[in-house]
Amino acid sequence: MKTLCIEGWRGVNHSIAMVNQNQILEMVKDPRFELFHRDAPFFMPHWDKGKLDSGFAPEERAIIDALPDPGDRVMDVRLRIASPVRLGDPAAARRNATFVVTEFGLSGKSFDPPEMPPAALTQGDDFVVTPTRWSKARLVDYGFEADKVLVVPHGYKTDTFFPMTPEQRQAARAALGMQPHETVFTNVGVATWNKGIDLLLLAFAELRLKGLPVRLILKDHQGLYGIGVERLFAELATRAPALNSPQVREGIAILSTSLNLPQLRSLYALSDAYVSPYRAEGFNLPVLEAMGCGTHVIVSGGGATDDFTPPELCHRLHSRPGTAADAPQPVGAFVVPDLDDLREAMLQVVEQRLTPAPRREAARQRLEQRFSWGTVTKQLLDLM
Repeated sequence: MKTLCIEGWRGVNHSIAMVNQNQILEMVKDPRFELFHRDAPFFMPHWDKGKLDSGFAPEERAIIDALPDPGDRVMDVRLRIASPVRLGDPAAARRNATFVVTEFGLSGKSFDPPEMPPAALTQGDDFVVTPTRWSKARLVDYGFEADKVLVVPHGYKTDTFFPMTPEQRQAARAALGMQPHETVFTNVGVATWNKGIDLLLLAFAELRLKGLPVRLILKDHQGLYGIGVERLFAELATRAPALNSPQVREGIAILSTSLNLPQLRSLYALSDAYVSPYRAEGFNLPVLEAMGCGTHVIVSGGGATDDFTPPELCHRLHSRPGTAADAPQPVGAFVVPDLDDLREAMLQVVEQRLTPAPRREAARQRLEQRFSWGTVTKQLLDLM
């Protein structure tokens, strides 16, 4: 039995912490490893486990919290999974795996200290793990050796994210005041430029102003990042004044509280489509979870989600590589999704022009087999 210490985040609902916690729940089932955990400093000092609940069931939270600190014991393997990336004590483990993910590309801010060279993470048998080919390409751009960067995808909780029955879906929609004839679009991402929420709002406003029965649900992330959706509305006001009209605003619901996993599943499953016209993502876990619930997704083509979005369950938006002229400030690699295609894809959902249900369900079942947390975590542990 090998000893494995995870140096990472747990207890909060940041995406990296969610990946770590889901992996822990699978790692404890593997008899090859004795697990330990050393908590890494949170990225923002105001993060509070009580206010940013990760949403796991009490029995799952108990398993996650029960992993002991290894103290001075030397580990066979150490998995670093936090940001910025820190080397830690070089004598703490015989071999190191480091999780590194990026949307646009890496910079000195991705590491502590900022001048850390990529080779510092890949000495000897040490290696780096990233969840998509898109992210790997950005790491290689930064200077990592390609054969030292291994792609292991994220997974989703197949025991949580699965379709509702028609009766359950109807009840969930009614609880949020959604009428049977209305088409509901959802996005739970933070309102940052790379997520493309501005594009979603513009497309939604056009459909709404045409009198179509459409609704939009967004998630506010003020507690986690200090970034609220209302700020985005203010920024878009000069570009699209109609966005602030009562007709449009009355069709938008903004959820401002933390959601547990069953609530998140309900949100995905009651929606007619999960819409993510992103410019850059390292993975985009909500897209995978939404498809697990049988929900149609609309995503940017050419980015990270190309790795796991089957055509039966998604529409990939026409996109082109971004340039400096497309960005509000110099960033890195990103795509520019086509706004007209986004509007048309949303209109197709309104008009119910989707892949027949049997093909969609077969694709969803294949997705479940390939991207369960159990399957992908085994892939990770096999590398250790």
